[in-house]
Amino acid sequence: MGLLIVSLVMVSGMTHYQAAQLQQRLDSMASSNQGIEQNIARLSNAVEARRPSPEVREALIAITDQLARRQRLLEKVEGLVLGSGERFSPKMAALARQIPDDVWLTGVWLSAEQSQVALEGRARSGSLVPSYLQNLGDEPAFSGKTFGAFRLSRPENERGIRFRVATDRNREDS
Repeated sequence: MGLLIVSLVMVSGMTHYQAAQLQQRLDSMASSNQGIEQNIARLSNAVEARRPSPEVREALIAITDQLARRQRLLEKVEGLVLGSGERFSPKMAALARQIPDDVWLTGVWLSAEQSQVALEGRARSGSLVPSYLQNLGDEPAFSGKTFGAFRLSRPENERGIRFRVATDRNREDS
């Protein structure tokens, strides 16, 4: 009987020891889980903070639509220009290919024999116009052309500048 009691006490002690060990592991895992949950919450907040605002999404959609419209317009212009009037189509295609962002042509004049060219437009910055003209010079349709007239103006009530360039000095004033 004494041996049975001693055996029961020993089994009970071993069980309590194992239960304490398992409780420690459980506490450790619970602490680890709590840390992981905190990390998940922190990362979720960070992801939510980086999510673009509705204004940014709307602006992105508007810019994408504008680019798609420009691409369709460019395709139509290239189709019209290259489809008829071979005499000036290379120049028109070159004008369309080389125009940089923030430069807008408001007028294009080509003489019947196309030896004379005049361009009028607007730009956000005056430095964009010379680079546009330099890029045009790299086009075969404009090789050898020099612009003898060049005028930049900055209207008081407008942002950016207006420009007018022409291969013929007399065309610049008209």
